[in-house]
Amino acid sequence: MRTLLLSSLSVACLIAGSALAASPPPPVKSPKVIDAGAKLTWVLRPDSERISAAANDDGARHGRAVVECTINAAGRPKDCIVIEAEGNGFGRFVSDLAGSFKAAAKDAEGKSSVGRKVRVSYALEGTSIHP
Repeated sequence: MRTLLLSSLSVACLIAGSALAASPPPPVKSPKVIDAGAKLTWVLRPDSERISAAANDDGARHGRAVVECTINAAGRPKDCIVIEAEGNGFGRFVSDLAGSFKAAAKDAEGKSSVGRKVRVSYALEGTSIHP
């Protein structure tokens, strides 16, 4: 009787485990970039793997943040300042994530993107951002 009960329990656990493993992970949202009307074109954006890796590196699990950065000569947002943040490690996470973007050398009007200020906002776990 004990063997039968243990076997049934093992099968039930295997079936439940298989169902959980088959479920796709929740989609990872992309960060929002606000360029204050500069009409920048982003030639690189972080993909879901980069977002997940940055979140794991910085310990960001739940929260939201807005950072303001300056576009450097390489087209990357750098020297980011946290404008607002909620959640453990979230300001650092969004600052790190901002560096994964790359702007085209010139905006839609032909002006250099270097030195432009941009804001990057991001939220995880149903939080919202109002920059």
